[in-house]
Amino acid sequence: MDVYESIPDLKDRSNFRDLTKPMGALNPNRLKDFIDRFETFSDPTIPPFMYGSHYSTSAGVVLHFLVRLHPFAELHRQLQGGHFDVADRLFSSIPRTWAMCTGDSAAEVKELTPEFYCNPMFLKNSNKFKLGSSQDGEVMGDVTLPPWADGSPEKFVEVMRDALESDICTEMLPGWIDLIFGRKQQGPEAIKAHNVFFYLTYYGSVDVASIEDEALRTATELQIAHFGQCPMQLFFRSHINMIMNGKNRQRLLFSHMLNLYDISINERDLKDSEQNNEEDGLTEIYKVLPFSSAPTSHWVHLGVPLKTPPLVSVRLAGPDRIIAVDAQGIFHCFRWAWKPEQIAVDNWTDKDGVSQDDEENIGIKRPEDFFDKGCFVAQRELPSFRSLPRLPYSPTAGGSSNDRLATVSMSKTLFAGRSSILVLSDGDGLGALAVQLVDPSKGTVKGELIVPSVHSCRVSCIAMDPIGTSAGQGGVGGELAIIGSDDGGASIWRFISSQYLPLRPRHRLAGHHGSAIVAVAVNSTLGVCSTVSRNKCCIHNVGNGTMLRSFTPPSSDKLGLLSLSNAEEISRTETCFAETPALCLSLKGFIVLVCKSSIFSKDDLLQQEVVTLQQFSLEGVHLGSRVIESWRGIPRKITATVDGAAVIVCCGRGVTIHKVSTIEPLEFIDEWQISEDDFDMDDLPAAFDIDFGPAMLRPVVAAAACSSGVLRLHALPGITQWSEAYAKGTVSQAVGTVLAKPAKKLKNVVGKGFGLGSRVVGLGKEIGREAMSDVKEKGVGGFLGNVLRKNLAK
Repeated sequence: MDVYESIPDLKDRSNFRDLTKPMGALNPNRLKDFIDRFETFSDPTIPPFMYGSHYSTSAGVVLHFLVRLHPFAELHRQLQGGHFDVADRLFSSIPRTWAMCTGDSAAEVKELTPEFYCNPMFLKNSNKFKLGSSQDGEVMGDVTLPPWADGSPEKFVEVMRDALESDICTEMLPGWIDLIFGRKQQGPEAIKAHNVFFYLTYYGSVDVASIEDEALRTATELQIAHFGQCPMQLFFRSHINMIMNGKNRQRLLFSHMLNLYDISINERDLKDSEQNNEEDGLTEIYKVLPFSSAPTSHWVHLGVPLKTPPLVSVRLAGPDRIIAVDAQGIFHCFRWAWKPEQIAVDNWTDKDGVSQDDEENIGIKRPEDFFDKGCFVAQRELPSFRSLPRLPYSPTAGGSSNDRLATVSMSKTLFAGRSSILVLSDGDGLGALAVQLVDPSKGTVKGELIVPSVHSCRVSCIAMDPIGTSAGQGGVGGELAIIGSDDGGASIWRFISSQYLPLRPRHRLAGHHGSAIVAVAVNSTLGVCSTVSRNKCCIHNVGNGTMLRSFTPPSSDKLGLLSLSNAEEISRTETCFAETPALCLSLKGFIVLVCKSSIFSKDDLLQQEVVTLQQFSLEGVHLGSRVIESWRGIPRKITATVDGAAVIVCCGRGVTIHKVSTIEPLEFIDEWQISEDDFDMDDLPAAFDIDFGPAMLRPVVAAAACSSGVLRLHALPGITQWSEAYAKGTVSQAVGTVLAKPAKKLKNVVGKGFGLGSRVVGLGKEIGREAMSDVKEKGVGGFLGNVLRKNLAK
């Protein structure tokens, strides 16, 4: 991939290294020498081997590639006697390193480190280390990249990550796992695969503790530490292959619905040719999007008779409940269900919903086959008029400015036995934090706590992110929250259990010098959080609260504002971060936020205001921008997809979806219009928040909190399969519970002395299990038919 001037095609197998072979076997000429060494090597104590070096060593690989990063730079200098190695031996060029590892050199069989796929900073000499000069007089600085990277480490890392996640690499990856961790690591299979290294590199080959000679033991330990060591063998059978493209899975990742992983990077040049596919005799290519291409039956509009405050926050709670909060701090509860359309099936279908006739052509579908057939059944549930569930404090109720919305955030994690949602909000407008547990099924507040004086000024913004099992990472589940305030400070909180709520933050964050914080975001997977004020964005470490780096709004030339107006009439431009809580930390290491630019004429009069989306890396490198139409206003919320491949922006008229990438930053993908009617610009409907669920990884429904108290629901592909599975599980559970309750009551009546009650309860449980299995296999009608037939037979 290093010889291309443009980005290589990630659907062409010839652009990939053969992962089923070790690095030393990629060059046939060099492999012959390795095989000759293995066949002719003869030593009474040392077993024969092919490779005298190793693919993973602390000095030869890790410190070699990461010499420009701390603490690896210091470790490198310690290894070299207090200074850097000779410049010609340092890592300085990607093409040269690839040529050495695949050329005729017998000592270069390096594998790549994870930083090649996630951290572009190891390719930059950001610390300004004096690495010396080569014999050609070239001063060592940043790493030389392939021509297709255009000198951008971020672009290089993204293409490498896309290549790693491509279908071709996914197909070959089990073979690489067999070489490193599996059955081809040792033994006869390793010899056949040409994957034999020096015997000291294998785990457990030498019992160092049994060596009595201290000098020999120390020399053996140093040789193992510096030469490298193979990991412990984990698999003894061939590693299984992944189901490609999710062909047998009806529920997709949201990014797959947006076709983010189905189009190669340079395939956009084929867009014009797709219109002439019929003339060329090629298979027609469909572009199907979950929102723009969906039929009208896939959305429902839950409005109110009178104009009410907008819904500012929404959360899907469980499989059939939705809870929202309006600008005045009042909770609104909704209930929804999906009613599939009954379609006659002429041929059998398998357990994944794939028909027999479509198995061969499963990858080719018509656009209408992409969507489920059915409609929503939803309603707004009114709580008891005796108690109106609401936040402890809201700006309008407290007598503050009427145009200020309630500051609130709701958790994705369910607390209190998976029955309540954690709600954080402004406690009193003076710096207090309100913590509530709300039951979405009953529409009641189960618990409430006010933590006073968390900050010295009003809580201005709150953001939460699930951790542990709630985020699919393992460990103790819960929520990680960050609180921003007008006093210029922020605080990090961790909520694990509803029984032990924290009364003080884990860390306090600074860096804005008293400027009010307008937006915050946290990503528990990356372990970082971000705070934004008018002229500064700071990135902090969640673990210890230290500020990693900060950056300011981009300059006008990077924003491209001069192209929007007559450059001769512009005297100056002022750009700042917009006063909106819209801020997002993508899982792929990008920050997306909103900037507001003011363009002044030569008379120093305000000529135009431009709102833009900005994309930065975690290192503060500006990667791209996109101008937002003036009639959309300032975005209210920015949310990233679970895999970080796209961001969802809530703004005027609806929700827009943009790609997060260094190659095509913030490219428009799809739009969800919340209203089809024509409105005045002063009264344009807007979306304030959006949530996907019930499962975060593979959602089947989207809920948008809109202006005038409107809730909008939209079905996503796979909702029919999910709703049928949920309904079947609910019915079977209910039948088993109903049949088991009489047996429990009978136990109390019969008594405990003779053990009859326990036997009856056991019989009831067996009947309940049998009933649940019958309902799952045959449905409720089949179960009742069996019961009636048994009674008639008697």
